[in-house]
Amino acid sequence: LRFRDTVSKIVDHMSSQWNWVNLPGGHGEQIVADLEALGSEARHDENRPGAGRGMIVIQTNATSSFHVSFSHTDALPTRGTDIPTLRFVVGKRRNSMSSVGLGNPYLKKEPIDFTKQADALLTDSPERARTYWFLYDRDVSVAAMGVQAAPQADLCRLVCRFRDAIGFRAEVCEQVRYISVSAGKRPVSIRVVHIGAPPDISIPRYLFDPISWQEMPWQGSSCIFELDEPHLELIRRIQTTLSSSPIGPLYEMVKPGCVCLNAVRLLDPLRKPELFSRSSSVVTNSEGEDIDWETCHAEVYHRLAALFHSAPWTYFPLRLDRADCTSITLAPSGPGCRQAVSAWVKAVEEATGLRNSATGRDMLTLTFAFEVFPVEGENAAQVRRDVVREIKALLDKEWGV
Repeated sequence: LRFRDTVSKIVDHMSSQWNWVNLPGGHGEQIVADLEALGSEARHDENRPGAGRGMIVIQTNATSSFHVSFSHTDALPTRGTDIPTLRFVVGKRRNSMSSVGLGNPYLKKEPIDFTKQADALLTDSPERARTYWFLYDRDVSVAAMGVQAAPQADLCRLVCRFRDAIGFRAEVCEQVRYISVSAGKRPVSIRVVHIGAPPDISIPRYLFDPISWQEMPWQGSSCIFELDEPHLELIRRIQTTLSSSPIGPLYEMVKPGCVCLNAVRLLDPLRKPELFSRSSSVVTNSEGEDIDWETCHAEVYHRLAALFHSAPWTYFPLRLDRADCTSITLAPSGPGCRQAVSAWVKAVEEATGLRNSATGRDMLTLTFAFEVFPVEGENAAQVRRDVVREIKALLDKEWGV
């Protein structure tokens, strides 16, 4: 009896993995999930679907467009009505794009964003199926579409964060509960692979919490160079340019007081035991990972005390090399400066007994922002190019040496 029960559960599980939906042409719609009902079934899971939070994974070999919609009501059809709907379309406009937008059809008949990446379009052969995923997560106000079966940042093909000046977008999606699918003009068959809670698709996982929008604790020990006030003011202006742009909600700004050249990176949580493995300490007799970070900082500072006396006559003239939406890379102004930087880094390594884990480019890079969610979509990519162009123009004019 136990064996028969086990086999029955396996068969039931396999059957649930092969949920085919045959959609008639003519934009016929069909409800495939009630996120609230799924959430009540998974009430013991920490990450569970519910109103405003859901994901669907679909596999199909369709060569005609299909739609995936998130709505607060199960009333059908949504097409041609005022029902607020978050809608993804794969293979729109004769398979030239896949898109995301609000309404059915879209408001002003234009998507919020679209992608032309080949793997986000329909397959070019009925013999080769493709897998796509679609999600909305009100906890972070993110709507996203991607490829393959496991959602993650590098598999995103469309990302919109409705945490901007256009506030009604987040309000429309706040209570989306039902997921529906529909075909375009022609019939389509799709397989619903999975429906559940949206996973975390942020980039700096374990370093930044996208829900509370706060950095997570991280410890390390470095020798840094701080910016003077004129250059720090330039950084503030650049951050304002980025944060006020349409892609600003996808980024977090580094606090101006923390913007620096992190030139020599000596310790991180994994390298902490190296500090006391080769040299004796005047700060502690302990060894290993049980040493607190305050003790580590004191030890590093003690070993560098003699070198720090040279700070008043340590001068590295650096020029602007390149810039993007998150960082500014500097370069030595000449061969003499390059040799001086190399000699100084070598002296720090010898004094501490620790190697510098920063690459040559990392040493001279100022990070003023970081990407929390991937910038994906043709409109978002164009905005990023415009922002980078504006940042470069400002720096070329005012950075100096």
